[in-house]
Amino acid sequence: MSAQNRKTTVWNHAPELPLQSMPYWHWPPRPWAVLRWLFQNFLQVSDRALFLVYSFVIAFWLMPFVSADAALAWDWAALVLLRNMVAVFLVVGGLHIWFYGIDGQGNVMRFDARPITGRKNALFLFGYQTWDNMFHTLVYGVPIASGFEIAVRWAYANDWTTPLSFSDSPVWFVLLFPLLTLLQGILFYLIHRLIHWPPLYRHVHSVHHRNVNVGPWSGLSMHPVEHLFYFSSLLVFFVLPAHPVHMMFLLHWQMLGAPTGHSGYEAVFARNKARILIGGFFHQLHHRYYECNYGSPEFPLDKWFGTYHDGTEEMTAVIRDRKRRMHAK
Repeated sequence: MSAQNRKTTVWNHAPELPLQSMPYWHWPPRPWAVLRWLFQNFLQVSDRALFLVYSFVIAFWLMPFVSADAALAWDWAALVLLRNMVAVFLVVGGLHIWFYGIDGQGNVMRFDARPITGRKNALFLFGYQTWDNMFHTLVYGVPIASGFEIAVRWAYANDWTTPLSFSDSPVWFVLLFPLLTLLQGILFYLIHRLIHWPPLYRHVHSVHHRNVNVGPWSGLSMHPVEHLFYFSSLLVFFVLPAHPVHMMFLLHWQMLGAPTGHSGYEAVFARNKARILIGGFFHQLHHRYYECNYGSPEFPLDKWFGTYHDGTEEMTAVIRDRKRRMHAK
């Protein structure tokens, strides 16, 4: 069997294995592969493309950044929170209902076919995974994400940032969208390694890892300290020349992208076709095997530091041996 098309008996569904590096990191460089990947992920129907469109709608029409934001006030701050709550309910709640409520596509393109709802489990708050996940998402996650957005809006209005328009630098304006996902991947890896340090894991990150088999509400189901770490990437706009639409894209890439990436499915599949690509197998491996894939597939830090799991059963054996040696120390 070809090494590029190995099957797995562990998963109900998996993409082509072993997982491949993003085309950014191919050597020798393959510019056409990079452009094709960017087109598929930013300009076709994927969660990333939808977040991009939604960010433009907010920044240029629904809730643009205005000078009135220079004065912190409950009216506009509450609207930010309300808008984010509505987006999470529509996206995360909608995916949960489609995948696990009405069972819209069964196990088609589902990574792990084991149920995530049903039986009561004392490990979870209120006894059920979905209730626990919704609590941590709505009580901590969305308010903290909104707090960061409010802070950056206030900074833009008070000229504490370096604004950028398309006319100023059209190339930088466009390139900044994929570059932000790369920067976020670096920060995510560093934070993730930190919160796997045993004291922080035990008191903070273990809340997220209650979810071995994940669903959409699992994406932002974290301890509030982890939310603070996770959304701190938005502080980059205090030093990075950018337009508000870039900030909105990064916010949605994290606030809505974490739930889509934890959906447990590779795509929304309807009428015999994958309609919306949402991915997430790279991180699904982390939830199953823990000591691997700490970062994101955008940036190859896991490969460089020896924590990469490519999805194959051979690599599972390597990761398990590594875990045994770690815990034997």
